[in-house]
Amino acid sequence: DRHKDTMLTDALEIHFISMVKFRQLSNGDIINNHLYRWLTFFDKHTNEETIKTIVEMDEAIAKAQEKITFVLRDKETLRAYQMREMALSDYTSGINHARREGRQEASLEIIKLLKEGKSVEEISRLFHVLT
Repeated sequence: DRHKDTMLTDALEIHFISMVKFRQLSNGDIINNHLYRWLTFFDKHTNEETIKTIVEMDEAIAKAQEKITFVLRDKETLRAYQMREMALSDYTSGINHARREGRQEASLEIIKLLKEGKSVEEISRLFHVLT
């Protein structure tokens, strides 16, 4: 709401929640706190009995659970999901590898320029122009 120039659409809100911080909460209330119910549902460490309780008390979560169950039963949909996850993982690995290689090449180039007698300011200007 504070950054109207970066709004993607007025029909979607995206919230980022740290599951690490969520797990550190000591007094979660799944009965009165809708958000806490959802986070508990999504937490991979939540036991089956708690999931069952949450599904029984929240219609929206029950529908989500039905969709998950459907996807897990349909082998073709599950395979498509797994293939997408593998593709995303491969993409991320490739990007990270390219970044590491780029940093290594940049470091070698900086060393070469320093050996040639270039000043830090000159090297900084050169790399600033390249980025």
